[in-house]
Amino acid sequence: MGEHGHVTDGGDDNGSVPGAAHRHHAGLWSELAAREAALVTAVSAGEDHEPARRALVDFLRGEVFDHLQTEEMVLYNAARGAGEHALVAALELDHRSLLSLVEHIDQAATGLDAALSARALVMLFVLRMEKEETVLIPALNGAGVDVSVLIAGRREMLGPDED
Repeated sequence: MGEHGHVTDGGDDNGSVPGAAHRHHAGLWSELAAREAALVTAVSAGEDHEPARRALVDFLRGEVFDHLQTEEMVLYNAARGAGEHALVAALELDHRSLLSLVEHIDQAATGLDAALSARALVMLFVLRMEKEETVLIPALNGAGVDVSVLIAGRREMLGPDED
C-alpha cells in the first residue's frame, strides 16, 4: 500500500515484506474496496443496498477475519516475543476497531450509515496494512525473525495460490 491507499509494489524477497504477503494484502484491499464501492453506489443511487451490504459483511467475516486472526496468532505473537509490546497493542486496537466497524455495517439502521461505516473501514484497513508492511514486519526482521518462515503455508496470509 502506498500513499493515499494506492497499491504499490512493496513486496520483495530481501526480507522486508514477503512478496506473496504483499500480493495477498493488495488482493484483500482490492476486493474490499470493490465491495465498499458497490455499497456506496447502491446507496447513492437509491437502490436496494442490502445485497451489497451482505456481500461486504460476508467477505469481511470470511476471508478478512481469517487473515486478521492468523496475523494475530502468528505475527503478533512473534512481535511480543521480540519485545514489541507497544506496537502489538496499537495493532490490536486497529483490529478491534475493524471488528466494531463490521458490526456497524451489519447493524446500520440505514444504507447511508452502512456506507459511511464501510468507507471508514476501508481507510482503517489500508492504514493497518501499511503499518504491518512498513512497521511490524521490518521490526520483526530487525529482531532476527524470518517472517517468510513464519507465514509459509498459511493461506490466510498468503492467499490460496501460495500454499
